[in-house]
Amino acid sequence: MREPLIRLLSGIGVALAAATFAAAQGNAETDGVSDITVVPPDPTLIGQTTEWRICNETSYVLRTASAFTRGAGMTAKGWNEILPGGCIALTTPVMGPRFLFAESIDAYQGGVREWKGTTPLCVDDVADFAAPATQDCRLANRTERDYFAVRPGEPVTTLVEPLDYGRERAVVAAQQRLLRDAGYAVSRVDGVAGRRTSRLLRTFRDDNGLAATVTGEPLMRALVDAAKRAQATVGLEICNQSSAPVWAAVATREDDAWRSRGWWRTAPNSCVEPLDISLIGTDAHFFALQESDGDTDLWLRTVATTPAQFCIAESRFDAPGNDMCVDRGYTVASFRPLPTEEGRARVRLTDADFAERRPGGLRR
Repeated sequence: MREPLIRLLSGIGVALAAATFAAAQGNAETDGVSDITVVPPDPTLIGQTTEWRICNETSYVLRTASAFTRGAGMTAKGWNEILPGGCIALTTPVMGPRFLFAESIDAYQGGVREWKGTTPLCVDDVADFAAPATQDCRLANRTERDYFAVRPGEPVTTLVEPLDYGRERAVVAAQQRLLRDAGYAVSRVDGVAGRRTSRLLRTFRDDNGLAATVTGEPLMRALVDAAKRAQATVGLEICNQSSAPVWAAVATREDDAWRSRGWWRTAPNSCVEPLDISLIGTDAHFFALQESDGDTDLWLRTVATTPAQFCIAESRFDAPGNDMCVDRGYTVASFRPLPTEEGRARVRLTDADFAERRPGGLRR
């Protein structure tokens, strides 16, 4: 679903993220690709350092973690924030392995996007972490991310998207994306600074008491803050008020096509947020399974005379369409509709919502 690649253009490494992204647990099925040729180090370069620039030509504000030889050994370190169109510079050994992981900050609807590969190393939520490559992430109370390999000695690594905006258009695309996530009527994120984008930026400045001269980083920070505030008005929250853990799945209509995804686990007396987009116009539905002491889970009880049916699977899944589920290796389940007149909804599930038993034990 998210497939960062590495390609080389005129000696400059570029990390490419796929166009389709997913959010939260249940949607992180990613295969990274690393096209790296390992070259034996030149003995004359051992101990020397160079500047490694990491540039952001995506439409997202990114934070990055890097891993290379620091002091006595390989260490993963982060986070470094990079605005669209910007770069950071790190001092690294001239030769030796380098690895990079990047993700969007949590200001965007639809979840965090990742630029990653196949090398598992630790990250931490703190702003300035350092984790030895030999560290067990779980024992250190850290999480694991898959870093991608970077060609040793390359001077610049540029993070891009399939549209490949370039440096200047990335800034405009980022403004468009944040405007849209803040609730402004942006029809397309294309990086083109047209009259509509200029008009929306003027409206945004007026709405937030900003002078017309506010541009660059201050404008980007204001857009980020507005997008974060807007998140409180969108999304789906499923709260488990039953006596056992519940596993949730959702279905939405995107570009006139159905898509069902799962699973999100929530313990009793807790909540989970499987959707962080506006529900307006999505025709959103949900389904849930309750863990049981028996051989099978309890299924969400059907409430509609003609229920809407979508595809589910035993493990984490992301199923396009809602037809021919069995032929495609899925199981059919009856989902409940969600209210979509407003951008946000909350569902509370109790033991009374689960009554039907089906074979298969689906919910892992």
